Amino acid sequence: MPRAVDASVVQSPAVLRLVVHGRSGGEIPACLVDFAQELAIQRQGPVELEALTAEPLPTQPGCRYWLMPLLLLPGSHARSDLPQIRERMRRAGADVTMVPFLGAWPQWWDLLRGWIEAGKADGQSVVVVHHPLRPGLSSRYLTLLGAQLGCGLVSADTWEVHARQHPSACPLPLALAPNRMAEALRQAGGLPSLLDDPQLRSGLISLLSLLP
Repeated sequence: MPRAVDASVVQSPAVLRLVVHGRSGGEIPACLVDFAQELAIQRQGPVELEALTAEPLPTQPGCRYWLMPLLLLPGSHARSDLPQIRERMRRAGADVTMVPFLGAWPQWWDLLRGWIEAGKADGQSVVVVHHPLRPGLSSRYLTLLGAQLGCGLVSADTWEVHARQHPSACPLPLALAPNRMAEALRQAGGLPSLLDDPQLRSGLISLLSLLP
């Protein structure tokens, strides 16, 4: 007879480790902490937050992890830091599955596109403002993202020029949590960071809760 399988082992969810930029000194914005807590409740499993600016989190040997980069652009963090974190966790004896950074998920594009289209229906001329990036892969990604979202994308270092040329443009910071760019745009009449919007926040929690 086949040996019985322990149901608790089969049903136990992996630890979901969310990797975020973080602020100087490893500080994590409160909206991300609250987000992780709400996500843990919805997925009924553990959720951790690791900031790239903080000391590495301890890894439990023999534990199963999903490594989820809450990064919106394919910068050096997504290309270099994340593989290093994965290898560090594996060397500690963990079973680690890393998924693509959030900005590469078509489902995330769908959430953003739906939100932007709703804004257009209300008469907003939304322009996504992102951190300056180097040419190459990042530029190609931005071209793809602009086509997917159906709106203009502007680098933060050229936003003031764009705003003078297009005074009706409403800037949407491409940032999950408040940062210097998002706060500057907000003071200039722009939209809040993405997790401050209840619709996007709820949609992202539902999306990530599907990870087993």
